[in-house]
Amino acid sequence: MRKLLVAAVAVVLAAPAAWAYGPHDPNCVECHSIHYAKGRAILAVAPNTAEKNPATGKNAADDAALCLGCHNEDEGIIPIHLAQTHPVGMKPKKVKVPADLLRKDGTLGCTSCHNPHPSNPNYKYLRGTVAKGSELGKFCAICHGDKVDKGAFAKAPSKKK
Repeated sequence: MRKLLVAAVAVVLAAPAAWAYGPHDPNCVECHSIHYAKGRAILAVAPNTAEKNPATGKNAADDAALCLGCHNEDEGIIPIHLAQTHPVGMKPKKVKVPADLLRKDGTLGCTSCHNPHPSNPNYKYLRGTVAKGSELGKFCAICHGDKVDKGAFAKAPSKKK
């Protein structure tokens, strides 16, 4: 058992890319709680369903409610308001979104664009590299190719999970 623990510590220390690249906890316990879970996936934070989702007219649900559990005025962690961000909770109608960016029910969610796990080194936890934000248009072009200046970017990047 001790050898396993030493090996695990060595792997973590040898792989700095595994550590958080922002406010998300590299030890998992800010988001997950084994003994005191408040949501599915052993979540340590209760999903915030109080905010209305303007895209659906319903209260926040799914990954949006989870993200709003921390990203709100009370927690003070980069507050997000669904009325002021990319639509979530709806099926895309005007753009072709790759299936692997949609939730199981075919709708967009926060995790369509973001992977909040600390091992994701990308800008704002995006699911694709965007050169620290200077090439954000490349990422947006994955779905919104007709809205991006084609002369500015040779091609959209591959998606990274």
